Amino acid sequence: MEDVARPERRITLWGREIPFRNRYFTGRERELAELRERLAESSTALVGQPPQPVYGMGGIGKTEIAAEYAHRHSAEYDLVWWIRAEQEETIINALVALGRKMALPGFRADDRDYSARLVLAALAGREPYRHWLLIYDNAESAAAVQNYLPAGGGHVIITSRDRHWRRAMNLDGIEVTEFDPEETIAFLRRRVTALAEAPSTAGPATGATIDGATGATGATGMTGAADAAAELARELGNLPLAAEHAAAYLNETGTGVAEYLDLFRRNAHALLASAVDIKYPQSVATTWSVSRSRISDEADALFKLLASLSAEPISEELLVQPAVTHGLPEPLDRVLSSVTTFRRAARELGRYSLLKLDGVRNVVQLHRVVQAVTKDRMAREDPEAARRFREAAHLLLAASDPGSIEREGNDQIYQRSLQHLVPSGAVESADPRVRRLVINQVEQLYRRGGHQESLRLGEPTLELWRGRFGVDDKQTLALAVQVSNALRFSGRWEESLRLQIDNLERLRARFGEEDPVYLGCARVHGVGLRLLGRYADALRNDLELLPIFEREFRADHPHTLRIRSNVAVSLRCLGRFEEALRHDEETLAERLRIFGPVEHPTLSSEFGLSRDLRGLGRYEDSLDLIRKINNVLDRKDSPWNQFRLLVAIDFGVALRRAGFYEDAFAQGRKALGLHQSILGKEHRQTLQSATNLINDHRLHEDLAGAQRLGEETVLGLEKVAGVDHPNTLAACANLAIVLRVRNNPGGARRLDERAVEGLRSAVGDSHISTLIAMHNLASDLAALGEVREARRLGETVLEQSLALHGPGHPNTLAAMANLSLDRTADGDPDAARRLREEMLDGYRRSPLPDHPDARLAAQYGRVNLGIEPMND
Repeated sequence: MEDVARPERRITLWGREIPFRNRYFTGRERELAELRERLAESSTALVGQPPQPVYGMGGIGKTEIAAEYAHRHSAEYDLVWWIRAEQEETIINALVALGRKMALPGFRADDRDYSARLVLAALAGREPYRHWLLIYDNAESAAAVQNYLPAGGGHVIITSRDRHWRRAMNLDGIEVTEFDPEETIAFLRRRVTALAEAPSTAGPATGATIDGATGATGATGMTGAADAAAELARELGNLPLAAEHAAAYLNETGTGVAEYLDLFRRNAHALLASAVDIKYPQSVATTWSVSRSRISDEADALFKLLASLSAEPISEELLVQPAVTHGLPEPLDRVLSSVTTFRRAARELGRYSLLKLDGVRNVVQLHRVVQAVTKDRMAREDPEAARRFREAAHLLLAASDPGSIEREGNDQIYQRSLQHLVPSGAVESADPRVRRLVINQVEQLYRRGGHQESLRLGEPTLELWRGRFGVDDKQTLALAVQVSNALRFSGRWEESLRLQIDNLERLRARFGEEDPVYLGCARVHGVGLRLLGRYADALRNDLELLPIFEREFRADHPHTLRIRSNVAVSLRCLGRFEEALRHDEETLAERLRIFGPVEHPTLSSEFGLSRDLRGLGRYEDSLDLIRKINNVLDRKDSPWNQFRLLVAIDFGVALRRAGFYEDAFAQGRKALGLHQSILGKEHRQTLQSATNLINDHRLHEDLAGAQRLGEETVLGLEKVAGVDHPNTLAACANLAIVLRVRNNPGGARRLDERAVEGLRSAVGDSHISTLIAMHNLASDLAALGEVREARRLGETVLEQSLALHGPGHPNTLAAMANLSLDRTADGDPDAARRLREEMLDGYRRSPLPDHPDARLAAQYGRVNLGIEPMND
């Protein structure tokens, strides 16, 4: 490491979940020294300081070693952060919490997947913290954590029971085994009051307490505290966790070592007589059994409840819920009826080291090995009690559900229960309240950007429920609706649509079209159809739903307004801008009345309106509106969610359409950069942003950059959307212009012919995008010397553009400009002159008479038109 007293030192960021320093920490100097050597920057053995696994069996002390290392070397780091790594959800939780503390530019707590990636990238880049340490505690395996490790930049420690690190990640790791006998003895003498106060040498010890009677020797003939500690260490197998439990018991009860050894041996015999294969150290199970025999009924009930949940920290708010205690078994109902009773029982468990209490975060936690022992013992010895406590855990989880998914303040409440759903078996519960919580958790996760987390919970649970409750069960279908949404958000559009269609058929057949679950599924079905370019089907779906929503809710209900907005989106995708404008104006008026001017629903309607205006050729009006929306989002410091990113795209497009090419290029590059960092390079919306930027590069006279971006974008859209999707074809058309301008009209023609044929099939001959592709294809033909074909195609484009847009639309004027050139080249100067005069007069009377296209047309240049990807 560099000099600790470096002048640029930042204030240390110290994670709240780092365990307090253990004042009884003993030994492990070899492991700590080896860990230090491997992580030190001066190490020549491992250049780059790869992650260092610290592995060994449960209860061996891996976590204690990692925590001790963090405390010993804290002065050498700017940032130290603890990550509970048994579940991917808790890893992401920790990374999101770290990102919030790091105050990273562009950080979005509402997009969990992106936030985790952003934090890892910042750590790898050592900015803003140059010297950092991450500790991933209790990783199940290398596969569970390797996607969440920074790519260098600092130090990483991983504790795990898995030993296969070389095979998985080519890492040796440091194996932790039992204490050396001397370390166990030293620990016991530090930890146990009676042993610490006794003489340190063997032999007769006046007043030493060995078997509970002053001055007596133990059953084994021991003559001093050192011998007693040595005997106890041997029986405990030198296992640190077992030694801690034994020490806590001895201190709490005042029992002598000899008496404890007798209790230990009797309990060990009972455990070993069982045929059950205990997959954890026998000495832990034995010390646990001895300690449990002395705790109160209330503490024992709390202990069993905690064992029925996850081994992750559990918040007091999740456990103490007086309103539901009437459904809990005695005496658990008393324990959880008040904070005072709960804390008394928790402190009792803490005194026996059966429980760890964290007063700072107000959570309690069982050691994972103790939790596993307890859970297995309950299932074996008293299955009925195990069932009751498991159901009690499920009841508490269900009661914690705030019910409102969209309220951001409920995020932390959902996080309290999320990590317990699978370990507690809640996903297997038949209780409708518990199942509703699972459904809400799946929805809450994808709404907050945790798309993969949502699917990790939702997909296996859906398969489980289908087998247990049936494919037509109402809550199974409700879960399937949320899983289909998560699939759509994660980019698995075709799978999502198949599941949506299946859900709709089953819900309609069993529960009818007025059922709320059916309506919720049907409302997003149009979104899935649009994603696949099935715009006419989406419009049909939305128009059929609108009167049902108006009847079942009311015309101005937010759900109904969403459907009306979806109708406008589908109309816009079909190029029916006048109709879309009417729907958007009606929806905007209601949303202004209900939500006010700056809330998301209102801004969303204004966004749609700005697109309608641009499609109608009202470029200045569109720019004014999208600029206003962008300014509102800036003032609100809104998160960079998908809506704000869409606004960033459209702001650049509106600037280009209005003729501000330099500003459009800067805004387009900014939008694409944000998309790539937030959504990833292969996300569909990122590729839409890139499709628009092809035109900006071309108008900025960066033709090589335009071609490179165009080729990458076409390939990307072919992969994620399909070769025939309208947006893929839009990228082809935009790339074709670049090829022609770069003297490759043959390549341009092939791309434009593909675009024209595909768009005709997808959206029809008279769609705005089809006409633009035909307009550009005519220019390709002219460049290839096929003048007659260019003119014939140009005549068709002008005729259809006049019918679709009218004479004053910018696309119509561009068609006139190009056709006048082709008529001249085809030997018809009079017709060319008449058309040219009409075109110039149209530009003069337009809202933008000095637009670059107008100037280009006046100078006998060909006007190229780019295609905007459709809003799906």
